[in-house]
Amino acid sequence: MKKYLIAIDLDGTLLPDLYTLSPYSVKVFNRLKEEGHKIVITTGRPYRSSHFVYDAFNLDTPLINYNGCLVTNPSKNNEIISSDVMEREIVLDIYNKNKDKFSLFFCEAFDKIYSNLDGDSYRHLMHYSDECDLVLGDLNDTLDTDIHGSLILGMNGKGKEIKEYVDKNCKNMGARIWKWEEFNDIVELYATTRTKGDALKEVRELLGFSKEDTIACGDSQNDFEFFSEAGITVSLNNADPSIKRISTYVYPVDCWDDGIAKFFDEFFKLNIKE
Repeated sequence: MKKYLIAIDLDGTLLPDLYTLSPYSVKVFNRLKEEGHKIVITTGRPYRSSHFVYDAFNLDTPLINYNGCLVTNPSKNNEIISSDVMEREIVLDIYNKNKDKFSLFFCEAFDKIYSNLDGDSYRHLMHYSDECDLVLGDLNDTLDTDIHGSLILGMNGKGKEIKEYVDKNCKNMGARIWKWEEFNDIVELYATTRTKGDALKEVRELLGFSKEDTIACGDSQNDFEFFSEAGITVSLNNADPSIKRISTYVYPVDCWDDGIAKFFDEFFKLNIKE
């Protein structure tokens, strides 16, 4: 059997929510690993809320976090393969020039969180766990480093205005707006100098795979560059229409019904029972 590098997004592709991973998915991806395929998790999440999948799949490959800005190898004591950041000064400029437009503003460097606010619902959005440090207070006083990621909660629909400010004034940084669970106006800051596609190419070459032998699975607009670095691309029924249009395969099942595991079970004829 031909061996592939399988790069898989988490939210909306493998996982329907923060921590639900089905036993069936675990069986499918462990079988793929046993048969000699390499599996790489590629996500916007931090390490602390993605390594449970890495551990469940018994992986030994690099782990891509923060949409490609941080690549480490957990199987080698979290050896850093690459780390790309957004500049502290630019982040603080956004924070200070838009204070009337947001409630929560938090940043992350590795698994250290800097936040202006605290609360149970905010910690849920932060993917907070005992594995991370949480530093609270005015970011002008607490943020002492460049960052890998940042999320901002817009107030009264003002997330669009924050995005417009970033697009107009911030070099090497972009912003996108999305919603998740009860949060409807999330502004995500991201480095325009680094994408999930850049990270996938880096890992692909490190592991000795060609583009043609790479399968990428994703669901949203931040997966465009990611898909461009794979010979085969897969999306599910619940994926963004723009991603479906550029997918080699659109599997007609949702992520919350184990769609991506079912695709690979069928694609490789594994015959694994749910």
